[in-house]
Amino acid sequence: MSRFWKIVLGIVLFLVILNFALEPVALYYANKALGNLKGYKGHIEDVDIHLYRGAYRIDSMDIVKVDGENQMPFFSTAAIDISIQWSALFKGSIVGEIILESPRLNFMVVGESVQAGGDNDWVQTVKDLIPLQINRFQIMNGEVHYIDNTSQPQVDLGVFNIQALATNLGNVNESNELLPSRVILDAGTSGSGKLNCEMAINPLKQTPDFDLSVQLDHMDLTYLKDFTEAYAYFNFKEGQMYLSSEVAMKNGEYEGYVKPILKGVRVIDLKNKETSFWRKVWEVVVGTVLELFENQKKDQFATKVPFSGNTRDSKVGLLPTIG
Repeated sequence: MSRFWKIVLGIVLFLVILNFALEPVALYYANKALGNLKGYKGHIEDVDIHLYRGAYRIDSMDIVKVDGENQMPFFSTAAIDISIQWSALFKGSIVGEIILESPRLNFMVVGESVQAGGDNDWVQTVKDLIPLQINRFQIMNGEVHYIDNTSQPQVDLGVFNIQALATNLGNVNESNELLPSRVILDAGTSGSGKLNCEMAINPLKQTPDFDLSVQLDHMDLTYLKDFTEAYAYFNFKEGQMYLSSEVAMKNGEYEGYVKPILKGVRVIDLKNKETSFWRKVWEVVVGTVLELFENQKKDQFATKVPFSGNTRDSKVGLLPTIG
């Protein structure tokens, strides 16, 4: 074997040994970054170092609320892949990209409150885990749930199959646009709804400017049966919901609207002999209110709710728009 190939082999062996030596160190510091959470505890199962592509991979991470009652993770993910973004490196910027694989976020009712992360500085936690400025962020097959196992019936509403991508978060492309970064999200919801979000944003400002549009289509309201029965004491027998919303914020001032549209809604079911008298009364009231605002020609109810304000206060107006 020539001297050249011996040197090459030595370098390869050194990198392999270094790769395996760094993994337990990286695992220790990654778990340490999760050790300072208030009211929550985090655990990472394993860390793999991939020196050849400038990356490391976190396998199986869970963050659980410490209360002795609920051990369902507040956040979990099958894997987090963190790497140098090579396309940005060629432009002279050392930034990173991150991919979350099958993450799940659970907002769960615990006692009299909902676990929502407490007063932890989650941004700092992410910075402790990821030493690079993030320029590209991707979510693959994500889920978000609202869960209440204390109600009757129990409630589990969710957004599923979240596919999201945020690009140019560090403005590596040096765009002159006021909103240089882009975020797109597609997902499904409880009731087979289809959710789409698109946003242009300037995340480099202390209070980011952004333009956001949200569209929800074909959500079957009968899938809300457990939720409405538990909290509002009525059921949707049939009906669909559509929703559109736009929000714009500049220099901390925001303005937008939310427009839900209910089609073919039926909520009254007086044939159930086991239903209490007061519950039947409530169902009649709800049905009457919907009937008052129902567009008979289109068999739909629509209302547009404009809102505006700033990061210190807000105001919301209700301007029903039939049609």
